[in-house]
Amino acid sequence: MRERIQKLLAARGIGSRRQVESWIAAGRITVNGKPATPGQPVGLRDDVRLDGRRLRLERAADAPHRGMAYHRPAQEGLRSRVADPAPGAIEKLPKAGGLRWVPVSPLPARDGGLELFVTDGALVAALTRRGYAISSEYSVRVRGEFDEGGIEDSLKSAAQSLAFKGSIESVTPAGGEGSNRWLQVVTTGFRPHDLRRALEAMGLEGNRILRTRYGPIAMDRALARGRSRPLTDGELKALHDAAQLKPGGSRQPGR
Repeated sequence: MRERIQKLLAARGIGSRRQVESWIAAGRITVNGKPATPGQPVGLRDDVRLDGRRLRLERAADAPHRGMAYHRPAQEGLRSRVADPAPGAIEKLPKAGGLRWVPVSPLPARDGGLELFVTDGALVAALTRRGYAISSEYSVRVRGEFDEGGIEDSLKSAAQSLAFKGSIESVTPAGGEGSNRWLQVVTTGFRPHDLRRALEAMGLEGNRILRTRYGPIAMDRALARGRSRPLTDGELKALHDAAQLKPGGSRQPGR
């Protein structure tokens, strides 16, 4: 059975469809010795290579998908860079057994907290499509003066004034002193830069943002920075439910 190259590589956990498209555009993928083209049909017996390295699609097809929760330190990249050869988050994860780790809604490098990685590209794509409906929780260190009793209404109002697609569900003061205080913020469809913009609209600075939950997965308090743990079968199922996707890649009926 042959499938479009973006769909096949995503389903095998090689990368998200968007990543595969960018690799094709950059000439990094070849099929049977020739540059790949978007939407090209490929099968498991084709010689598909990324940067000259053959992708073992048959082995990947038989391997069960896996997931990891990782406590990412602020300023750590997903991968090492020429300017900074220190290992990135993905390079610190255990080997994926012939598959590749794909980040789920990765955080900007300046922020830290919970990062999720799975080997199922179709799951990542489905979660990305439903990003507007995925709930997340952040610990936010705020610099500036504000009224703790009115901060929730003020932040919600600021977000609405910026016409964000997502929404702020709740804001809870969480300690701190002086002009540096912490807030626990529950959002739907919000990213860290959205929170920063909403705070800036109030004259405040979000100088540290840590994600503590993504969808149904919360970060364990015992998970130290730079450490990871496997996702359980129940957690992987919960992610599929959040994506409205059945394990195996098909949409749930009636969705």
